Amino acid sequence: MSDYNGWSNRETWLVNVWFNPGSASDLDAIKDMIETDYDNLPDYMRDFCSIEAIDWQELAAHFEEEGDNHE
Repeated sequence: MSDYNGWSNRETWLVNVWFNPGSASDLDAIKDMIETDYDNLPDYMRDFCSIEAIDWQELAAHFEEEGDNHE
């Protein structure tokens, strides 16, 4: 597994940076939006990010480690 700014890959890191989820429920909403409304995502996301590579479990674990508060 590669390391990208502390995350397993670039795509996972970018979701954290671009969307800055504040809780596990925010993350669920982001995942739902990305997976169901792909055609309406900003161009930069479709151009630079393979949504299949996003590690949702790693992002969710981030909130478990911090007690569901991300600051």
